[in-house]
Amino acid sequence: VDTGEDKEMADKKGGSKGKAVFPGDVIDLKENYVRIGKGVVQRGKRNCLVATRFGLLRKTSGSRIWVDNYQKRYIASKGDWVVGVIVEKHSDNYRIDIGEDQPARLPSLSFEGATKRNKPNLEIGTLMYCVVVSANKHMETELSCVSPYVKKEWVTGEGLFGPLEKGYAFDCSLRLARSLMNPACKVLSCLGALLKFEVAVGLNGKVWVHSESELETILISNSILNSEFLSKQDVEKMVQILIKRVSVR
Repeated sequence: VDTGEDKEMADKKGGSKGKAVFPGDVIDLKENYVRIGKGVVQRGKRNCLVATRFGLLRKTSGSRIWVDNYQKRYIASKGDWVVGVIVEKHSDNYRIDIGEDQPARLPSLSFEGATKRNKPNLEIGTLMYCVVVSANKHMETELSCVSPYVKKEWVTGEGLFGPLEKGYAFDCSLRLARSLMNPACKVLSCLGALLKFEVAVGLNGKVWVHSESELETILISNSILNSEFLSKQDVEKMVQILIKRVSVR
């Protein structure tokens, strides 16, 4: 069983509708290999999985399963992409608020190409985009800005993770944040077809948006927040209406 987190969500085509499970329920598996997500843990035998929270059991075509619910409190999990703010600065690490009880730790050398002589000098209050590399309830969460996908040194400013400059950051529900990570996210695809913008989504319920103007940034932020409980057809209509209102001005 692979406990690595995936960024995809179940949709009408790629995932099951799900059945209700309660903490302690044993999950029956037909496959020999699955990827464990939120709300599912392995107990005893290799194929014995148990739900740890109440919600709907979801499964994707990629054999990943998790429990989908409206959890409000963020609990870090290895592999999560998060947006946070630097609250403490030390000689060898930074402390970043990602919404947990205690700030997470980001080593000052956890940047692509960083060395003791050549490393970022970030200030308190800087907004950061990081990945969780270690999460344990008995230890502080550890973050990193090294990406396995984009091999750009931190000095170029073109890496996947690192400081988020300019733009606007806002909070959203954990469920909405996870749905935004889906490559087939309807609201982001509709906005991307009409506007040019950058977006960084944290699974801790924080989203950063940067566009060519403040008005467009507000439009994109409102569209994302309004899309949580809308169908795909309604999302498309909502985006078109907002775009028309902005173009009139």
